[in-house]
Amino acid sequence: MAWRSVASRLALWLLAGSVLVLVVVGAALFARTRAQILKHAHGEATALSRAAADRIEARLGRVAAATQLLATLAGSGTRDAEALLRDSLKANADIAGLAIAPAPTGDRPLAAAPFVSRLAGGTLQERDLAGDATHYWEQYWFLGGLACGQGCWQRPFLSRSRHRLLVNYSVAVQRDGRASGVVNADVTLEWLQNILDTLHTPAGAYTFVLGSDGRYLAHARAGLVGVAGSPGLLQAMARQDGAPVRLADAPGGPVWIYPSPIRGTFWSLGLVMPEARIYADVRQLFLAGLTLGLLALLGITLITVVTLRRTLAPLGVLAHRAEHVARGELDFDLPATDRRDEIGRLTGAFDQMRHQLAAHLRQLTEATREQQRLASELEIAHQIQTALLPKEHYLDAHCANFELHAALRPARAVGGDLYSYFMLDERRFCLLVGDVSDKGIPAALFMARTITLAKALAPRSQSPEELLRLLNQELCRNNDGCMFVTLLCGVLDTLDGTLALASAGHEPPALCGGDSVRLLEFETGPAVGLDEEASYPVHQLTLRPGDTLLLYTDGITEASDRTQAMFGMQRLLDSLLAPPLPHSAAGYTGRLLADVDRFVDGASQADDITVLALSWLHLQPGRHSPVLTMEVRNTLPDVFDAIARCDRSLYRAGVSETMRSDVQLVLEEMMVNIVQHAYPDERQGTIGVQLQMDSGAIVVELHSDGVPFDPTRAPSPALTGDVADREEVGGLGIHLVRAMVSEMDYSHDAGGNHLRLHFPNEQDVTIA
Repeated sequence: MAWRSVASRLALWLLAGSVLVLVVVGAALFARTRAQILKHAHGEATALSRAAADRIEARLGRVAAATQLLATLAGSGTRDAEALLRDSLKANADIAGLAIAPAPTGDRPLAAAPFVSRLAGGTLQERDLAGDATHYWEQYWFLGGLACGQGCWQRPFLSRSRHRLLVNYSVAVQRDGRASGVVNADVTLEWLQNILDTLHTPAGAYTFVLGSDGRYLAHARAGLVGVAGSPGLLQAMARQDGAPVRLADAPGGPVWIYPSPIRGTFWSLGLVMPEARIYADVRQLFLAGLTLGLLALLGITLITVVTLRRTLAPLGVLAHRAEHVARGELDFDLPATDRRDEIGRLTGAFDQMRHQLAAHLRQLTEATREQQRLASELEIAHQIQTALLPKEHYLDAHCANFELHAALRPARAVGGDLYSYFMLDERRFCLLVGDVSDKGIPAALFMARTITLAKALAPRSQSPEELLRLLNQELCRNNDGCMFVTLLCGVLDTLDGTLALASAGHEPPALCGGDSVRLLEFETGPAVGLDEEASYPVHQLTLRPGDTLLLYTDGITEASDRTQAMFGMQRLLDSLLAPPLPHSAAGYTGRLLADVDRFVDGASQADDITVLALSWLHLQPGRHSPVLTMEVRNTLPDVFDAIARCDRSLYRAGVSETMRSDVQLVLEEMMVNIVQHAYPDERQGTIGVQLQMDSGAIVVELHSDGVPFDPTRAPSPALTGDVADREEVGGLGIHLVRAMVSEMDYSHDAGGNHLRLHFPNEQDVTIA
């Protein structure tokens, strides 16, 4: 824990900073010293390499001078050639053999080619090269020597007879302006090795002499004589300026090579110095200095730690008390202090903060309780507002001509957008979409008032224009807050698809049909709640099968992404047109909302979003054609008469006797139950019957204006035991109906009860 204190951390930072400075300065000094040492080493090594090359040049020069003199004498026609050769060998110990080889001339007899060599004991041996089995004039030394008018050194070779490594120095004998022969001197290379061995090279360094063919003529490591140098070494030795060359990939680590060309030859002398040896002394010196510096810094750091810990000790007490504050424990005492420095002022301020924090926590607790109460009320308000809205999906059981799907997303817990729909009577269907001017709780209350009034005023209205007019008059009363709502109201004739629309300053709806989408631009009135005398023109249109009308609020078109760009009307139209086209009302709303979500890309929602899609599903004539439509009184004789009429209509339509019997049995059971249960106390009423053919299947719709009666909720009877012995009779008829029809849907609205029965076609029954 001691090393977590401020004093310890300050000391550590001081040590780290000092070490960093020491390392940086030491590294710079080390680099500077390395550069100076390398420069000094280059100078010494270059001088040593050049001195060794000069020694070799001096000895080779004596051989060259003696050979050139012999060539001059041979060209002047001297007759005692062998004596000249002997005297020259005695005078120059570096020469192992001398030969004067005349060139063959035409058909003349070949002249003598004296050759004098020095044996191992120092005695001289003579022989005539013309008598050798091999023709000397065909040898490389003779052919090459003819071209050496000023003398030249040739390739080294191993003499098989003398078992020694030799090198030739050849000079062409000039007579009458042409080469008439060659004076050739064989030079041993032992002396070359001796020169390298006597050089005083630094520890770890070595020298070598490289021939023109890239092979070692001499090497400090005698075993490498005759071996070819590495490609990197040959490239370094090819430089003629004598500048040092660093060879990084040398065995054992990087080395420096100091080449010195041997003038008068194609040889070069090289001095190799390992880089590690050059820097060995400076590295040791640097490490020793760095160690002493670190030890000094460590001592300074220890002194700093002790001093800082004594000075900052009161801060530890404050830190301990701060932990009490973090746990919510504010009832404690601080040690008295009379210091007037920063720590004393900090102690006083901390004590004052402790008392203020306790008071603030009491206030915060009260505010939190109030916020929780408001959050609970908002959640209840959200539930109430949601309950005011009808279900998202609507497909009426007594009318399969249209489908509706709606979605609402409030920007806050409660919002001002609204939608609603309801049957005005058994034929007319009303739908509303609106947007209140404000947001939050005021908008939610105004929205609730709007929906409640709309449902209350709808029975008194014959058109959307009249409903908006009555609603506007009611909302204008006592509207001191000047709130308003834009509304789009429509009334749909569920039989023929005629739709009347009236707009109170709302967004234009979009009509999707076929492969096109268009906005329905028509005259609108002002928003509801602003002008009590306002009027709202009506726009009439007829929906075709497959058409979908899309109603929405400006939360769609004004949805913004992170750059504040808006979704806009064009993107709305593009979304509705994008393939593949949706096949249902829910498909249109789902696609549009998904495209809006992708566009905003997680940006916060600024406004409520509402969208409602109304799809007209009326089938083409011939596929869903009515067979019989009638209304009868709710008496049993009229019911049985209606059943007989239905049977005759099915007979004329070509329905089989088996299917007609099923329909007759089901109609009898259901219509008798309607008379008995939908009309208690024998009240008078009417029962509507609609018989349709749908692709071979039979669809029967029964509409009654009695009290609510839902036969689909009748419990299934227990069929165990003998049915004849049952004490309670009932439920078997409805159970039989369920078994004979493929679908049975019920709904109830202001127009009464609506029951839809679907009989499968005979082909489906046969296959099953």
